[in-house]
Amino acid sequence: MKKHLLLLALCTGLLLSGRLEAQHYKPARVFRHNQADIWMGYGMFPTYSKDASRISVPPVSIGLDWMLSDQFSLGASTGYSLYQIEKLWKGDSTVRHYATHTLQIMGRAAAHYTRTDNLDIFGGIQVGVQHVRIRSDEGPFGRIEALHGMKPNRLRMVYGAYLGVRFAVSRKSTILGEFGTGVSFAQVGWGVKLF
Repeated sequence: MKKHLLLLALCTGLLLSGRLEAQHYKPARVFRHNQADIWMGYGMFPTYSKDASRISVPPVSIGLDWMLSDQFSLGASTGYSLYQIEKLWKGDSTVRHYATHTLQIMGRAAAHYTRTDNLDIFGGIQVGVQHVRIRSDEGPFGRIEALHGMKPNRLRMVYGAYLGVRFAVSRKSTILGEFGTGVSFAQVGWGVKLF
C-alpha cells in the first residue's frame, strides 16, 4: 500500500509542478453545473484486510456523477471484490477456506468545495445494497458456519460517507482519490468528462 501511495503522490506532484511552471496558464477545467463524469477506481485499502484475507480480484469501482449545481452532485456507483479467507473456528480443528464475493450498488450525493481551477474537493453520503456470496472449498455450509452466523448469501442495505479530491489533467480527464466506505476504504482512479 505504501508503494501505491508513493506512486500517487509522485504523479500528482509532477502534474502540479508542470502546471505551475507553464508561462501561459490556462485552466484545463473548471468544475461546474451540468457536467457529468464517469470514473473508475482501484481499491488501495480493502474492506476485508482485517480478516487476514488474500485478494483474488482487487476492489474495483465504476461510477457516474452529475453536477446539479456548482456545489452539489448526484451519482451512482458499483463495486466488486473477491477475497480468499482462511478461518480456524473456535472448537474446530480444521482450517476452512472461503471465497468471498462482494458486490455493492450505491446512490451518492456530494457537496463540492471548488475554489481553484482544475481541483475539486468533495464529500458526501451514499446508500445502497450489498450482496455477499461466500463459498466454502470444503463443501456446503454446516454446523460450524451456522454456529457463527455465516450464511452463503446475504443481501443487505448499506450506507456510509466519503471524502475525495479530483484533479483535471486535461479538459476531459481527471485523476481522483477517495476515502470512505465501500468495497475499499481508500481508492484511486481516473475519470472522463462526458459533457
